[in-house]
Amino acid sequence: MTARGLHASMTGDAVVTVELRRGERIITTAHVAGDGLRWSARAGETLVYDTPAADGLTAAPADSPAGGGAGIAVSFSFADAGMVWAADAVACYAVEAERGTDLASVFGGNLGQVLERAFQAHGITARHEGSIGVSNVEIDLPDGTLIRIWDAGNESTGLPAADYLAFGAVHLTPTDGGGDRETQIPLTRTGSLWGDLAVLICAVKNMHEAVS
Repeated sequence: MTARGLHASMTGDAVVTVELRRGERIITTAHVAGDGLRWSARAGETLVYDTPAADGLTAAPADSPAGGGAGIAVSFSFADAGMVWAADAVACYAVEAERGTDLASVFGGNLGQVLERAFQAHGITARHEGSIGVSNVEIDLPDGTLIRIWDAGNESTGLPAADYLAFGAVHLTPTDGGGDRETQIPLTRTGSLWGDLAVLICAVKNMHEAVS
């Protein structure tokens, strides 16, 4: 979390507290469950992250785009991934909380704009026009291919982030016929916007790094 620019400190056994400038606190805890180490993060009554159950995890095959591309093995364990997802979820929430973002707004709280800012923090440019009518966010990869992201429940990112239901994402590869071949990017659901956004960021970063 410190590497993500957050002021974090150990405040108990397996408890990490992040202090925000506006006085808000994000408390992250870890505990051992039957399926391994589980992470949970809350800001007051807001669920920022909760490790999904093992049977709810979606593994990306090594030769899939989200798995890093052909020939690149996925070596991390879901226990390690859960820790990374928790840190990214807290960081994403912290950015918007520091901004005072009204997630129910279609202006500053537009889901597409939240996505833009989240990827920008990782050095990845995501395009969204900020219009209510825009249906997706697009990310150009260095190899000339494209990632398209949308809210799989509402089929649009041009809506308030508070109305988010589930991310959908595809990898578009140009074909000789002039069209694009679509490959779905598998994404694990965590039960919160911030957790799902962290999973999405990791999937896109894997693909971006694989072709860079």
